[in-house]
Amino acid sequence: MELVSPGYRSHLIFTGFDGLAADRGDCWAIHSLTNPNYFWGNLLIFDRPPQRGDADAWIRRFELEFTDPRIYHVTLAWQSALGEIGDVSEFLQRGYLLESTAVLTAREVRKPARHNDALMVRPLSGERDWEDMLAVQMASAHSHISLANWENFYRTQAARYQAMERAGLGHWYGGFFEGRLVAGLGIFHRDGLGRFQTVSTHPEYQRRGFCQTLVYESSRLALASGQVRELVMCADPEYHAIRLYEAVGFQRCALEHGVYWWDKTREPK
Repeated sequence: MELVSPGYRSHLIFTGFDGLAADRGDCWAIHSLTNPNYFWGNLLIFDRPPQRGDADAWIRRFELEFTDPRIYHVTLAWQSALGEIGDVSEFLQRGYLLESTAVLTAREVRKPARHNDALMVRPLSGERDWEDMLAVQMASAHSHISLANWENFYRTQAARYQAMERAGLGHWYGGFFEGRLVAGLGIFHRDGLGRFQTVSTHPEYQRRGFCQTLVYESSRLALASGQVRELVMCADPEYHAIRLYEAVGFQRCALEHGVYWWDKTREPK
């Protein structure tokens, strides 16, 4: 099965480093071995949208594929030529959540009108920067998952990203205002394809043009490195931030959908 969407293909940047990606014929199995409860890093990607009657079989496929006892979630995604959702009613009845993702790409970027020259953008350097980045991410975390779960997730991911940096596979960029880290994101690459990770701006510093500035400056640095020819950004199609990315030059190219569930009784408290 071919992974058509750049969003799905960009999973291979990370599984190629420390995970596992396996073509199972009618689906791909994506394993993030260092972070087994990364919901969207441990999933099945099917070759078509779900139909009524698929729920039992698809969930069973996940359970047979992901046997690590630490895993307490199920994530199922799919490809579709026109971005169709399919029939997800059986999943929703079981308490699954539907998530839709717009995939945007860019081979060049333009300086946005709201570029803020007061923001200095550079790769993180040292433990203090990474701890400050964690604080920004925690301040921006969504409330549907416990803060303890978010902190465990972000710390595990940070260890992965730092290892990828040491291997020459990308950088985590920070946006610094008056010496304080107020925003950050990662860009990691493989075979010329670069994927953004976790764009965050501290709530106290939003609406100042920092996000656009960070995305533009980090994109410019990644493209100028000679290791990245195309950048991939995945974003909520209904969230206002997607317009910020489009203002920098990113264009929508695909729409991805998936459903996920997790056992809330097993969340870190």
